[in-house]
Amino acid sequence: MSQKNFKKLFTIYFIVFGTLISIFSGIIAYNIQLDSYKKELDAKANDIMIIKKFLILKEEMENLDNIVKSLSKTNVLKEYIKKQDANKLKTLENVFLTVTNINRNIMQLRYIDKNGMEIIRVDKKDSDKNAYLTPKDKLQNKSSRDYFIAVSSMNEVKTWHSKFDLNMEHGKVELPYNPTLRVAVAIIDEFKKFNGILMVNLSTKNLLKSISNSSTFEHYIVDKEANYIVHPDEKYSFNKYTGISRSIKKDFPKYTFEKLLKDNTFDGSYIYKLGDVIKNEDEAFLILKPKIEYQKQFLHDRILSTLYIVALSILASIFMAFYASKKPSELQKALLKANKELRRFSKILDKYVVSIRTKKDSTIIEAISAFEISSGYSKKELVGKNMNIIRHKDTPLSVISDLWSKILNNEAWDGEIKNRRKDGSEFWLEQHIEAIKDEKDEIESFFSVSQDITLKKELEVLSSTDKLTGILNRRKLDEFLEHEVEMANRHKHKLSLIIIDIDHFKEVNDNYGHQIGDLVLSQTSKIISDLVRKSDVFGRFGGEEFLLVCPHTTEDEAFLLAEKLREEISRHKFDEVGYKTISLGVAQLKEGDNTQTLLKKADTALYEAKESGRNKSLIYKS
Repeated sequence: MSQKNFKKLFTIYFIVFGTLISIFSGIIAYNIQLDSYKKELDAKANDIMIIKKFLILKEEMENLDNIVKSLSKTNVLKEYIKKQDANKLKTLENVFLTVTNINRNIMQLRYIDKNGMEIIRVDKKDSDKNAYLTPKDKLQNKSSRDYFIAVSSMNEVKTWHSKFDLNMEHGKVELPYNPTLRVAVAIIDEFKKFNGILMVNLSTKNLLKSISNSSTFEHYIVDKEANYIVHPDEKYSFNKYTGISRSIKKDFPKYTFEKLLKDNTFDGSYIYKLGDVIKNEDEAFLILKPKIEYQKQFLHDRILSTLYIVALSILASIFMAFYASKKPSELQKALLKANKELRRFSKILDKYVVSIRTKKDSTIIEAISAFEISSGYSKKELVGKNMNIIRHKDTPLSVISDLWSKILNNEAWDGEIKNRRKDGSEFWLEQHIEAIKDEKDEIESFFSVSQDITLKKELEVLSSTDKLTGILNRRKLDEFLEHEVEMANRHKHKLSLIIIDIDHFKEVNDNYGHQIGDLVLSQTSKIISDLVRKSDVFGRFGGEEFLLVCPHTTEDEAFLLAEKLREEISRHKFDEVGYKTISLGVAQLKEGDNTQTLLKKADTALYEAKESGRNKSLIYKS
């Protein structure tokens, strides 16, 4: 047989053999994937349970428990109970208002004395609104309410959780529905004497939403009486209070309620008790039921991936049959060169790039040298530990929830996070986090590439922020203005300036005091900050004056923005002082202008606006 025929025959045999192997491998792989479906589903359910129950629900409840416990032990409360002093009461009211405003999910915070009488009640109608004190004549006696009876009977300082229910207004369920959970603690002095209770009403709408959905499972939360607290069809959620009947048999026809309580898994679904996290009479549990569309998608993906594997394997066999005789030395040489470059690049990354890799449960797998420098921990101390080892207590739960929501849904997360070093000090990382997937396109781990921005953060806080309003200070404004004027003159683009002054501000300080004046300044800066464009530079120029630098903007465009700001301020009702107005001066950078002349023009326009009656926006006219 000639060499040519031998090569032809060898090629045919290689293709046939490769094709058969590919087909058998695809069939085996498909069967293995089907067999592993249950294990994968178990792992998914367990991962979701850990995230929802421990990383979200438990942390929120512990945070709320800590709030009421801390408030119950404050010296201000103790001194008020002891002396019943009006000044102490006022201070305590301010503490309650501050706590309620800080936590967006707290809708009510109360102190009820030992006789059941409300002494302080702070309400907040919406998470985005400011909290307010309920007038004294609206306070009620709650001695007959079940929660007062339950908490007052406690002989130790521990938290009490109410059932999940819907908020009631004047004896009726509030519309739209507002899911509520109450947390209370008894106030007991050193003589074991009962002095009343502290109670927080928590709006659980966002909390329940964050733990009630995923791409894989339908989520149910059910109490011990077979009532739905959360149902995939929202109209059945809280059906005990809405009066909409829904038997659990409708969703789980093969199981009785008693059997559900007994089993950990059933009918392909999973059940997890929540009573150890939320210790209330609901004795609730979370049920994860695989979505039908997920199961269909799973089979579709596995069949499709099997076909891809077979097709690609056959193509590879054909390719290898034709090119197997080529000398491997060239490939080996290229591989060695690439490997050398890779090792060199890895050393650079290890030294200069702050990166880390974790498992799906946040257990650290790898940490390079740059991360050791930033965190203060050695690799040995980091590997095998949870990322919570560097978590700072000030990091908002919303940031963590947003992070997990994105990376678990195959989206990259970018943001800044404050962390805690080994010595307890803080450090900031600007992070990019994304999932690393295995060959099944399932999340295997997470990889984070970061930049240490601790020094940048410290410098920003120290050098650029006005302490009262939180916006740019005069020094930073001057810096930005100088830069923008220079750029505008150099590149011949438009630049306008708006100077803003609060009308009759002196009367606020004279009539209401400087504390209320500071509040007006803060609220004014907040309103303007929310309305200006991202490209604009806004800050406090001094006293009651603010400055707005508008790059690439004509005076007419700046005037429209000024009018928008003026109208918005005039419609806003400020705390204590009611309605206020502002006057605005607008000026555009012209040929020959510098920073000083531009400021003078805007200030002249402002002066004319105030002299002509205030509550006006005027453009500088030469």
